[in-house]
Amino acid sequence: MSSPISVRILGPRIGAEVLKLDLADPLSAQTLQELEAALLRHEALVLHVPDMTPDQHLAIARHFGEAEVHTFYPNLGQGYEQITVIDSKLGDRADMWHHDESFLPSPPVVTMTHARILPPTGGDTCWISMTSAYDALSPQMKQYLDGLSAWHDMNSPMTAALQHGICTHERYVEVVAQNRRQLHPMVQVHPLTGRKALYVSPTYVTHIDGLPQAESRAILAYLHAHCMQVEFLFKHRWALGDMVIWDNRSVVHNAIMDYAPHQRRMHRASVFARQGVAAQKHHEQEAACATTE
Repeated sequence: MSSPISVRILGPRIGAEVLKLDLADPLSAQTLQELEAALLRHEALVLHVPDMTPDQHLAIARHFGEAEVHTFYPNLGQGYEQITVIDSKLGDRADMWHHDESFLPSPPVVTMTHARILPPTGGDTCWISMTSAYDALSPQMKQYLDGLSAWHDMNSPMTAALQHGICTHERYVEVVAQNRRQLHPMVQVHPLTGRKALYVSPTYVTHIDGLPQAESRAILAYLHAHCMQVEFLFKHRWALGDMVIWDNRSVVHNAIMDYAPHQRRMHRASVFARQGVAAQKHHEQEAACATTE
């Protein structure tokens, strides 16, 4: 049986594109399984799908888990509440390095964004493989980080946004009142691949739990600079209708804000893990991925 998708590697450590995708409705189980296998291998996956419908978007999202209805961002409305609208004309932006919603106790495991309106130039998005960044640490640093946890706080970027006039005082008060902060291990093991990844970002992480302030700042500054090395990075220049799926467990991203006053509108679905998902799925997904390349 021929594979429903064909994958081309875009970077040595992160990034691939799907060259052949049958957008049959409904998408076949084999297609969805092979997409997941490719994502686990490459961490960020580009799909060229200008004709993708919201139903197909949600079908892919629901394969990975429970699609989120976002607390703050608008969505497509009745029946499509799980598709969030990120529109620069509404003041929405994500030009910061971050894992999506890492301030939650159980953040989304996968995010997928579909380009609906693009500026004439600019608006690229970058992703960094935090697995590759972890792998490149010295054995001494890996040992030092083992067992450490850091605080992820939604209030930190909101305070910066208020100071720079990016959000209103009313929106700031609304978000800060939620008091969304969470302690997460700084090194996490991917539940499906078994690979270790750094779980830190300059956007949401405020400090390392239990360390003196100066030491915490020094370690975080080193890790942030280490992760920014170009060999860990994948940059995508969007075309209308592109969708990028990324593994939020092992990747941070930054949507570059260099296109004002033009509009950029994306449709996004973020997915929470279902309870009781077995790590043994990875062996089947690896076998499926091997047939696509």
